[in-house]
Amino acid sequence: MGTRLRLLKAHLKGQILSDGKCLSGKNRLTEHEIDNLQSYYGSAIRRNHSSVQNMRQAIWAIFLNKLSTDEYPQHGFCFIGEDSWCGFKKAEASDKSYKHKNSLPVAVVEAMRPIFRDLSHPDLLKNCLQGKTQNPNESFHNVIWSRVPKATFAQIETLSLGVYDAICSFNDRNVSKLKMLQKLGVEPGEFSVSVMKLLDRERLMKAIYTFSGRSKKIRKDKRRKRKKEEDNIKKNKVKTGYRAGSF
Repeated sequence: MGTRLRLLKAHLKGQILSDGKCLSGKNRLTEHEIDNLQSYYGSAIRRNHSSVQNMRQAIWAIFLNKLSTDEYPQHGFCFIGEDSWCGFKKAEASDKSYKHKNSLPVAVVEAMRPIFRDLSHPDLLKNCLQGKTQNPNESFHNVIWSRVPKATFAQIETLSLGVYDAICSFNDRNVSKLKMLQKLGVEPGEFSVSVMKLLDRERLMKAIYTFSGRSKKIRKDKRRKRKKEEDNIKKNKVKTGYRAGSF
């Protein structure tokens, strides 16, 4: 979601929407708003990982929430009750008044409609049933690229060897290399065994830390800080009339 929205923002940069304004800007599609939408999208999938239909409904509830105003509330897809993530439904269940503060202009929301349509497609959401994600595939790819970098040309023999080694390490840990040595008639030494076991322990501890709440918060804060810095750089380039090689 975040990637698609940023691509949309870049693609429509400078273009005027139907309301006479650009896509981004104050009270429109900002980086902070993109982060929020990305977070809502992930939560919609995680909360409803047992049903494609429920996932789709929760995703479109996000879309309609951004269209909702005090005059035209659109919360038909939102979860009902005091525990609802939707402020309107939560206030309604508690018999309290609610004022819409996080809505976006219709032109901005409609520009995002194709993205919501693509990312709520049943074929895509089927891959997320029971909490499945792309993370395992991405992790495996990282193991491959750590052995055979994408930016460096490699012969097919080198590439194949790197992939084979990555598969062994990813599926059966680093100690699997010791078995390969034994198959080749080489008996691993004491230090080789201890190093492979150490690498496996470090990998496990890193995985545990990566999925901890504290680690996720740190990564999220770093990501927001980096995006803010990138936005500032872009603004400064425009203000100073940046030209390649002029500094």
